[in-house]
Amino acid sequence: MKDNKEYFQDIILYDYIDVITDYHSNGAYQKLKENVTLKYEEDYAIMVRTLNFEANNFASNLIYINEKEYNFLSKSKVYENDILMNKIANAGSVYVMPKHNKPTSLAMNLFLIRFNNLLNQKYMYYLMKTNEAYIKNFANGTSTLTITKESVKNLKFQVPSLLIQNKIASILSNLDKKIELNNQINQKLESMAKTLYDYWFVQFDFPDADGKPYKSSGGKMVYSEELKREIPEGWEIKELAQIENNIVTGKTPSTKVREYYNGDVPFISIGDIRGNMYIVETENTLTELGAESQRKKYIPKNSICVSCIASIGLIGFATKDSQTNQQINSVVCNNFENRYFLYFALNDYFRFSGVKTGNTFANMNKQDFSEILVIYPSKDTLEKFSTILKSSMEKVLNNSLENQKLTQLRDWLLPMLMNGQVGVK
Repeated sequence: MKDNKEYFQDIILYDYIDVITDYHSNGAYQKLKENVTLKYEEDYAIMVRTLNFEANNFASNLIYINEKEYNFLSKSKVYENDILMNKIANAGSVYVMPKHNKPTSLAMNLFLIRFNNLLNQKYMYYLMKTNEAYIKNFANGTSTLTITKESVKNLKFQVPSLLIQNKIASILSNLDKKIELNNQINQKLESMAKTLYDYWFVQFDFPDADGKPYKSSGGKMVYSEELKREIPEGWEIKELAQIENNIVTGKTPSTKVREYYNGDVPFISIGDIRGNMYIVETENTLTELGAESQRKKYIPKNSICVSCIASIGLIGFATKDSQTNQQINSVVCNNFENRYFLYFALNDYFRFSGVKTGNTFANMNKQDFSEILVIYPSKDTLEKFSTILKSSMEKVLNNSLENQKLTQLRDWLLPMLMNGQVGVK
């Protein structure tokens, strides 16, 4: 490959920004309050937030506005490939808007940036992402760091010719498109699995002995005193620990011992679970020595990890033998047929039980977690459900593992392409 360093030129973003805007560009606080009401029920448009980008999830955990509100917020409509930047807190973090099937508006605390046609928009996203540390140097504040529009406009970069920008953007975009395609496939497979779970275990229309939907075909229902509702005959109400009795609450090895960290043992924390059915990568790892210091806290591959402090109710499968921190309770599934069933059952529990979520909930201890009540089906029904889901859930896992490799490749190429260390033909 040809060295393309000779193509670089110095630029100031001010000369190339076509649009830089935010939610508050649409009017004063009182005017916004009078005209916009955020909703959690699906509506005309979504308001995209930092957490959607951090979890790489634009299918759930959304807030909505109606069509009138979307048009009122005309100065902060978001389109594919728009660059978004955190204004406060993690000020200077950069994201790019993926293609979305609903109209999208910008939530508070983000800037939206579009460049003119003298720069490649996607290239500029990759360039700014690579240089986040530089951008964050311009954030100021005592308790909360904030970056201003003027600071963003005055950022300086070196860029190659537009032709080279287009080629680099194409290389990196192709990797991102494959990652996004895998994510879309996974979301569809997970949605189909959830629909089947709801049909069988919420509506109770699992196949009866004749292959007909049980409840709709007149299957016998019995009253459960524990839940004050009817359940199918032969099903039970069980505590979680009665279904799988090996429940492990994690613990963090001493952070003062340097030799405990940066090894090959995944160490799972809440951020590693967020938005992921399968936990394929962890921010922190332990050495064998560090893991051995908490030997009773090992969880095997396919354990269900559940956050039980702060952001309570985040759920994901461990994909390797791992350990977790104390914010996570893990269900070790010794019986395969329980694995997918309990994943969806626990998701429903935290969604509908009224258990508080977020920073207002201090702790769900191991005993409370172990005593979660589950409507437990007949063995035959459970085995059929697990068999049906097995291939599609393995596909989700394989896509997640492929995305991990593609992300590593992209992140390896990214800085070298940006600084001219690797050229393009």
